[in-house]
Amino acid sequence: MRLVDKILLAVLTVDGLVIGILSVAFVYQRFGGVAWPVAAVVAGVLNASLLWLAAGFTDSGLRYAPLVAWLLALTIGAMPGPGGDLALVPQGTTFLPTVLLLVIGVGVPVALSWSGRLPSPRRDRPA
Repeated sequence: MRLVDKILLAVLTVDGLVIGILSVAFVYQRFGGVAWPVAAVVAGVLNASLLWLAAGFTDSGLRYAPLVAWLLALTIGAMPGPGGDLALVPQGTTFLPTVLLLVIGVGVPVALSWSGRLPSPRRDRPA
């Protein structure tokens, strides 16, 4: 793996973290008084895109680094803050959006990975 590929993979990982933070911030967004899983769908599509791009740089497990960074942001959002408040609360009326964020956000990239349609890194690139 070239140095440029490593740098671009690191940038994709930071992108995964940013998408995770935005997913936590907008998971309970309401449109017209109704909670729509917009953050979950957007997170699923963007995570699949990041996985697709990362797969073009490496065959190793590092291709899942953006998805792991996204899950790290969700894990931190589910932990209580200094005042005991939570950003992700999987109970009551917020249970469904939280579960959909997790299922769609991880499910779409995992389905893409299992389908075997991820690109493989080009071996004929100049060093």
